[in-house]
Amino acid sequence: MAKKLPKDPGLDNTFKVLKEAYTYVPCRLEKFNTKAFQTSGMGMKPIAVISGKKAAELFYDNDVMQREKTLPKRVVNTLFGKGAIHTTKGKVHVDRKALFMSLMTEENLTYLRELARNYWFIHTEAMQNKKEVNIYKESIYVLTKIGFRWAGIQQTTEEAERNARDMDIMIDSFKGLGQTIGGGYRKAKKARARVEQFLEDQIVAVRKGHIKVDPGTALYEFAHWKDYKGNPMEARLCAIDLMNVVRPLAAVNRFVSYAVKAMIEFDQERKKLQISDDPNYAYKFAQEVRRIFPFVPFLPGKFKKTVEFDGYEIKKGTFTLLDVFGTTHDPELFENPYQFNPDRFGKWDGSPFDLIPQGGGDFYTNHRCAGEWMTIIVMEETIKYFANKIDFDAPEQDLSVKLDQFPGKVTSGTIIKNVRPRRVH
Repeated sequence: MAKKLPKDPGLDNTFKVLKEAYTYVPCRLEKFNTKAFQTSGMGMKPIAVISGKKAAELFYDNDVMQREKTLPKRVVNTLFGKGAIHTTKGKVHVDRKALFMSLMTEENLTYLRELARNYWFIHTEAMQNKKEVNIYKESIYVLTKIGFRWAGIQQTTEEAERNARDMDIMIDSFKGLGQTIGGGYRKAKKARARVEQFLEDQIVAVRKGHIKVDPGTALYEFAHWKDYKGNPMEARLCAIDLMNVVRPLAAVNRFVSYAVKAMIEFDQERKKLQISDDPNYAYKFAQEVRRIFPFVPFLPGKFKKTVEFDGYEIKKGTFTLLDVFGTTHDPELFENPYQFNPDRFGKWDGSPFDLIPQGGGDFYTNHRCAGEWMTIIVMEETIKYFANKIDFDAPEQDLSVKLDQFPGKVTSGTIIKNVRPRRVH
């Protein structure tokens, strides 16, 4: 007979979750010696928290789990946008997801790799001329330029700087989830509105023939796309989904900051990137950065039917959280999970249910981030650049990553100085 889930006491543990951040779920799993427990939040609503590979398999079973309309309203308003693909279901979701996935051609991904390689190289001189470079701040500017250029979006230098700042404000808005409506939330909504308007203007200009853009680019395909009923997407919604193509690339600035931190703290790993005869080492390094450092803490859903998980009964209609951070640090899946070890991905089977820093499941039918392939490509090229194309010094700084704060980031942002082209003798 299935047991009842162990319960973390409290009428509403929202504040507790926000206070403990990435440590909240792993601590309860250890306390209860289980892969699932019950907590409460959002006005005393019971929540089942599930963790591990089997939890991810359950979470991404479309017959078992409803994921649309479960994201907090604030996250939708600031990070994804009203009406975004993340809020859709059924045929509408599959139809619009196919549009996203149609962009992931070999030609487009090769072009993205070339852009990432070239944009960082071109940016070397700008970093040389700075006394200090904050990698977190510097990379969001470069990555936003890469993403917009790849998508076919046209912008001036001033617009690129503004769009990068606004992207950062949106991505960082997650830290204000537990606060009352205030300046941070309003600031993030205004930032999103500015970028949405900028992209909507481009969509409209393409449709009117005022802007020429190549077929195959995201801007062209979104502007000309028609749904399964033969209707074009409304211009504002089109801008929102277009932003959700390039926004994940801007968010890679956190991973870039983590990656350079790892190069500073593990010099032997940086040397492996420089001298390794393994052509896939940058890929392994990128995947380990994505696995070990905090990004998405958990993902929401709701059970469509009563299920048994880990010996516990979870009733139909129960709101649930998939433990993302805990799953990527599960010792049953990753040996010595808190040890930085890129070589662990030499024999990885590519499962869509264990390495889930940006979500899991199938790209086409689930809510898995369509930009994940793009993230990995850009990270690979960025890692190769910092390891092989430049030398730099790392001043004294706080390189800690505080797991009790949302969203995860290097405290200092990762500071380097004395940037200069690397000469290989």
